[in-house]
Amino acid sequence: MKSEFIMKKPSIIPFADVLSRVFFALGETVNSEHSKFFPMKRIYFLIATMLVTGICSAKEEQPKLMPLPAISPGLQFSRLFNDHMVLQRDAKVKVWGWATSGEKVAVEFGGQTKSSTTAGDGSWQVELDPMSANATGQTLTVSSASSGQKVEIKDVVIGEVWLLGGQSNMAFPFWIRSDGFDKTQVEANPQYRNIRCVTTLNGFNPDWVKLDWVHKDPQKEIPFKNEWVVFGPDCTPDWAPNFSAFGFFFAKNLYDQLKVPIGLVDTSVGGTLAHYWAPADAQKKIPVLELFFTLPIWTPGCLYNSTIWPIRNMKFRGAAFYLGENNSMTDPLSIFEPSYRAVISSWRQTFQYAEMPFLIVQTSACDDAKHLYRPGNHNLIQQDQFLIHRTTPKTGFVVTADDLHTDLHVLRKQSHGERAMRWAMAEVYAKSLPPGTKAPTWGSPAFKSLETQGSKLILHFDVMPGEELKLTGDPAGFVVAGEDKMFSEAQAELVSKTSIAVWSDKVNKPIAARFGWSSRPILNLWTASGLPLSPFRTDDWPLK
Repeated sequence: MKSEFIMKKPSIIPFADVLSRVFFALGETVNSEHSKFFPMKRIYFLIATMLVTGICSAKEEQPKLMPLPAISPGLQFSRLFNDHMVLQRDAKVKVWGWATSGEKVAVEFGGQTKSSTTAGDGSWQVELDPMSANATGQTLTVSSASSGQKVEIKDVVIGEVWLLGGQSNMAFPFWIRSDGFDKTQVEANPQYRNIRCVTTLNGFNPDWVKLDWVHKDPQKEIPFKNEWVVFGPDCTPDWAPNFSAFGFFFAKNLYDQLKVPIGLVDTSVGGTLAHYWAPADAQKKIPVLELFFTLPIWTPGCLYNSTIWPIRNMKFRGAAFYLGENNSMTDPLSIFEPSYRAVISSWRQTFQYAEMPFLIVQTSACDDAKHLYRPGNHNLIQQDQFLIHRTTPKTGFVVTADDLHTDLHVLRKQSHGERAMRWAMAEVYAKSLPPGTKAPTWGSPAFKSLETQGSKLILHFDVMPGEELKLTGDPAGFVVAGEDKMFSEAQAELVSKTSIAVWSDKVNKPIAARFGWSSRPILNLWTASGLPLSPFRTDDWPLK
């Protein structure tokens, strides 16, 4: 199911862009081989098509944006602050909330007391001194002597806090189990109760009718006051509370290494595009986005305004962003790279963290089976993501292309979480490693150059220190082409730890090679430590 019908003609009818997102997200969810929860996938798709088509032919009317839920009167914490939350260790931590203008408040936590006077807009804020990691729950209190009010948040722990963003592959909850994963390995393990997650926009199952969580202007507060979910047996039954599967496996692997509480703030929403997640002002100079500013609701910055800006005072160790599937279905594709770069730069600016570690999780695709060569727009999005990573300091990259299946939602999140941890331990927590401990390798080798030797192409790669290339099967996943630009299956052999020869009996004089260019690719070139090579190409020809 594609959404570009609406995106190509954003002015066709104001409601159409809303409904396309509603039913795209629904169709994206139900179109799964694991559809015991959603057996009517084809019917939903038909309904979606008819409704969007019908509305597009109707009389144009401007939709009404629902106002965000009002901040209730009285002393209170920000909606992000709730029982079981995690605060960032070893950093000055801001605590904020709302009260009557001019009211003096006192915040107490961990032996500290900090005071503040409520500003004219009703906001108050204090800053706690840095604290060491602590898995023992403590009570966070705010009180007002003048009003006599007191508010408590219980079981607050101190550890590592990560910001999660993107679309449904990030929001995809743990209870829809990953293939081949035994939930009993973790659900009864009490140490994993130190892993906690809160969702800010109910991203896996948002309210697509009210749309009171979408806004054109930056908001003072996030729209919902959701619970921080403590990981445990309650997270595994069908329709359990939302707990990002990717987030859990990332956090689990981090916890196994660091042994401190891990907190996740999940802002992701299914079916979204990159330009929703960066402020509008940061994207106004992107020419290809000009048309998107005319949309009535889904304008650049709309979700940044609703959930990123309101939590700008939160202290994070870093961010992970899993998005690109809908961009691969939206014209023009050229909006993706500049808007994705804007997400990274604007989040770093918003959280006043110029070198905020930012993990790029490779976008997914799907197909009925693995194919050696069946390129699609997702390959161009993946190419953009890898380029962004290679040209943006302090970013990580997780390859997901080896775990694809018949659904856009990758069910095997375990390997992605482990790869994310390898990046984090090597690049973010290297100083936390015990003396003499070697940091893990991470990422994907990058194509560097090629040379021609007779009828063969020799491809050279930048390989991570301590790594080497390994062929793990046949075919390796390569195709080659000559001047006619017609690609044929290629044979491959390693010629060194960082180079590989590729050739085809059908191509006498190859000049270009592609690897993994398919919706569900064959990837049999890995590193010695078990990391797959990301799909790439040596040419800049048209997609097919």
